[in-house]
Amino acid sequence: MFLGSGLCDPDVSLAASLALFGAYDLQYPAALNGPQFIEASLLTAPFKVLGGELAVPTGPGLGIAVDEAKLRDFPAGSGGRSGG
Repeated sequence: MFLGSGLCDPDVSLAASLALFGAYDLQYPAALNGPQFIEASLLTAPFKVLGGELAVPTGPGLGIAVDEAKLRDFPAGSGGRSGG
């Protein structure tokens, strides 16, 4: 048995957590509330919570794609909070 958590993980680390928990078939709910508290997303397809769940991304690597334009415009030190 193992438990999973990734409290306030932004996009990329959230994808890594989902990949790990999916690979090892986590049987219990994980505390993954990043999408609840972090408004900004650097992904081309931001995570969507559906029915209280996040799907494990598929595809190469972490299964996500970073939007390079968003990354260039992302304010340094903002931590994803709106308003800087």
